[in-house]
Amino acid sequence: MAEVQQEPDQSGIKFGPFWLVPGVSRVNACTFFVCSFTFVTLVTFINFVQPYILEEILHIPVEQQGTVTGYLNFLHEGTALIIMGVVGAISDRSGRRMLLITGFLIWAVGFMLFPTAASLTELYFYRLIFAVGVATASVMVIATMQDFPQEVSRGKWGGLNSFITSFAILTVSLILARLPGNFEGMGYPPEQAARYTYWLGAFIAILAAVIFRFGFFKGRIIQDQDVETRKSPIAGFIAGLRAANDSPRLALSYASAFAARGDIVVIGAFYSLWFVRAGAEQGVDPGQAIIAAGQSLGALLLANWLWAPVFGIIVDRINRVVALCIAMTLATIGYYMIGTVSDPYDMPVMLAATFVLGIGEISAIVAGNALLGQEAPAKIRGASVGVFGLVGTTGILFATFFGGRVFDSFGPGAPFTMMAGVNAIIVLIAILIILSGRSKP
Repeated sequence: MAEVQQEPDQSGIKFGPFWLVPGVSRVNACTFFVCSFTFVTLVTFINFVQPYILEEILHIPVEQQGTVTGYLNFLHEGTALIIMGVVGAISDRSGRRMLLITGFLIWAVGFMLFPTAASLTELYFYRLIFAVGVATASVMVIATMQDFPQEVSRGKWGGLNSFITSFAILTVSLILARLPGNFEGMGYPPEQAARYTYWLGAFIAILAAVIFRFGFFKGRIIQDQDVETRKSPIAGFIAGLRAANDSPRLALSYASAFAARGDIVVIGAFYSLWFVRAGAEQGVDPGQAIIAAGQSLGALLLANWLWAPVFGIIVDRINRVVALCIAMTLATIGYYMIGTVSDPYDMPVMLAATFVLGIGEISAIVAGNALLGQEAPAKIRGASVGVFGLVGTTGILFATFFGGRVFDSFGPGAPFTMMAGVNAIIVLIAILIILSGRSKP
């Protein structure tokens, strides 16, 4: 199923193993990787430290924390669902940079307010502010990831990006996740520890916005103002939806986002909460439970580091529908394995399952984004990414809404088993496209 390799456009710049599209500089490329790293750091940080807010600040009963976490994420992603498609279409006309900066600044406001919540109602409202900033930034990050590399380098570009963002998870697990406990150790009460932790997140978001202002690509990659780019944002978004009718491979990439984004949020929302829940039963302090969760995630990071660059090379060498089928199969295996773990503090078992989970998770991300970039029409790429994000957000809504319920009803491993089933469905869809002969671009 190998594909004929395209020749690079020599008018673009060679940046390490990558060919960049004409007009994109090495500074732009480096700034993108800083952007992607920061984005994943802050997204992971929100969900990873959130159990501390529920446990120590609002004192939510342990048996209700899974459902409350599900509600918070459902509210967040429901808001994102409304705005992502339109934001993507707007960026096709205006460029990505200003919307990216705006998203991070809104995000900073959310970080300032979130730890000041005195009730669940306030916490829900402040999560809405997060949602607007995160959704805006998310579409811009994914769109730019498709904008910058030439087709011949798309898989390797995504593989390196996943490798780099794995260090973002390490940053959260080894540094940011420890901050509440460290502040408490310095004598601050839990309320102040939470505020200082989240306010540091606000500082990071503002600093990132300043970096993007000076280092990010200005303007639009596709410069000719044809009928597609002159459309209204809503019409552009609809064009992104209709593009899937012409390409079952683009439709498959959209569908893969449902599973892959749901996978990510299950890890972010329920992995550390699993440790907090099990820790409460075993007499482990919530702050120490979050640290243990971060240490366990080291296995996922190791899988990302070892596998993401390798799989990126594979994606550039084989049919990308086949690559996605392989990726989703690995994800199915990984999520099923971790769903069978009975005690997260049984570290040998948890580390092995998390390692396999990491291979599947990163494979789905690399393959799905490469297929999206291959199939999305360049002039409405932002709109296509908006649809991709919208479908992904639907997957997140599904994972958080039902994940919280199965977490409380069937046990902490249930959300992972549920996502194994979702990934298996994408595998079946990919197989059908391959068997129908429509897998070639």
